[in-house]
Amino acid sequence: MLVLAAGAGAEASVDGVAVEDFIRLHVLANDDGEAAQALKLEVRDACLMCTRALLKDCPDADAAWAIVKDNLNLIELAALLRARVCGWEGAVSAEAGVFDFPDRRYGEVEVPAGAYRAVRVVIGGGAGHNWWCVLFPSLCLGEDCAPGEPVKFHSAVLDWLCGLLGGAA
Repeated sequence: MLVLAAGAGAEASVDGVAVEDFIRLHVLANDDGEAAQALKLEVRDACLMCTRALLKDCPDADAAWAIVKDNLNLIELAALLRARVCGWEGAVSAEAGVFDFPDRRYGEVEVPAGAYRAVRVVIGGGAGHNWWCVLFPSLCLGEDCAPGEPVKFHSAVLDWLCGLLGGAA
């Protein structure tokens, strides 16, 4: 991963993608209860697996955004299926749009607060603590993963879904 940061007033970039062009992921839990927060992380993993497969050969942020929007139903379905496997019977929805995000640090990369293109996944009422990361370029790290270390996910549900739709996970 290439991280560039210049002096004051200059924009940072990762792998040639300017920070303002990042595409984000935002997952909102139903509530702050232990089960809802655990479910949020399961849904996050399903969304990351799906988007990583969709964006693995993506050349730039605009192409990534088009792919995300064109496959929003697949991202939502992956999130919903994971929630169902985990026993959640409530609503799970996904939307693509421009949303406000706070300052965040991902390893060596500081992503300033602002409005970013993003996928927002809401579980139930979406009233609990949330989780966010950068989908493109991928800066999403698991809790036990060091920056720069590749994150590997596996899901039998996603394998099944991709097989149904003729793709590969």
